[in-house]
Amino acid sequence: MRAPSALPSSKNWKPLLCVADDERIEDVEMFRDYIMVSVKRQGRPVVIIHNRVSKSNSELPLPNGGNCVVRPDSNPQFDTSTVRLCFSSPVHLESTIEYNMATQTPHKSWTSTPLHIDPDDYVIQHERAPSDGLQVPVTLIRHKSISLASQPPTLMRVYGAYGVPLEPEFRVEDIPLLLRGWVIALAHVRGGGELGREWYAGGKGKNKSNSVKDLLSCAQFLLEKGWTTPERLAITGVSAGGLVVGAALNRSPEYFRAAALHVPFVDPLSAMLSPNLPLTRVETAEWGAPATDPADYATIRSYAPYDNIRRMGADRQMPSILVTAGGLDQRVSVWQPAKWVARLREQGGYADSASASKLLFLPTMNKGHFYSESGNTTGDYAGNGFANAHSLVNAFFITQVSKKA
Repeated sequence: MRAPSALPSSKNWKPLLCVADDERIEDVEMFRDYIMVSVKRQGRPVVIIHNRVSKSNSELPLPNGGNCVVRPDSNPQFDTSTVRLCFSSPVHLESTIEYNMATQTPHKSWTSTPLHIDPDDYVIQHERAPSDGLQVPVTLIRHKSISLASQPPTLMRVYGAYGVPLEPEFRVEDIPLLLRGWVIALAHVRGGGELGREWYAGGKGKNKSNSVKDLLSCAQFLLEKGWTTPERLAITGVSAGGLVVGAALNRSPEYFRAAALHVPFVDPLSAMLSPNLPLTRVETAEWGAPATDPADYATIRSYAPYDNIRRMGADRQMPSILVTAGGLDQRVSVWQPAKWVARLREQGGYADSASASKLLFLPTMNKGHFYSESGNTTGDYAGNGFANAHSLVNAFFITQVSKKA
């Protein structure tokens, strides 16, 4: 919006730039003659340059065909026609590119790629999976030599909470899988912010089960397309994403061969009923208030992974599961994944020693939510927590997801 500086009241506001309901403004940078607006459109980045002199809007051509994550870099100079952006993609390290806002063209770039990776060798494909009458975006990342018709091993990632989008950014842990012919699938389920505020609201609070429904719809979409098989499909989620994965495993374990849940929020009901936990009081807007609202209690109880474990095996495929936890984690207390694993062993069929499916629990008591450590430890993950943890997860996926016969 714009208004005269002498008459700034809302009745004098006039639209400067409007976005659709399924879009969201992520950042704004002001310059003397230009305004840069970073927008998320259909889950993908768009950078709009508003010319304050001509009153016109133009879009910048983004690197990697727009299959990237973009954010403003440091732009301290106000009187300039140059804007600097940071970007990364599944096959680009965080890099910098400089644009001329007058011509909407890049004129300088500092691009970095991982060792042994040529970005031109990789395909980033956008699909839509039907779910509840909606279309859930799915981003597929693969080497161009890998045909989806060959049903390659596939790792599906999900988050779907707090309005945080699951970005097509560089993840070093994905590179070893891509080099081995895997497909990485990003499921942009409701609860994330990919398609605006309504998309977020559609997967929070009383609507949280929609995140799980969307994830299963994305998996079903890949399977029905014949692009993978249940024996070659793995799934992973971190923290609140682990809740979505855990709930999906309760409902349709037969879709997946393996699952890895890192510090998963799998007992939301107990957590939200515990006012002494650090984040309970501030999390009610996201999950509800089960201690005071019976409807919120019933809603959380209906999807909480810990409260809805069903026995697997016999007529339902049992995926192998790897679960991690941090003893110093103040966001997801270590007891949450610990008790979920214990109940899976007791009620989920994993106590059967004859089963080929594995249930592995890896608590690291000196770690927090983001692989942080307490003091100078000499434990197995000392100093290399992130690399070692993801090496373990990748080894788990590679050994558990079968090769096509």
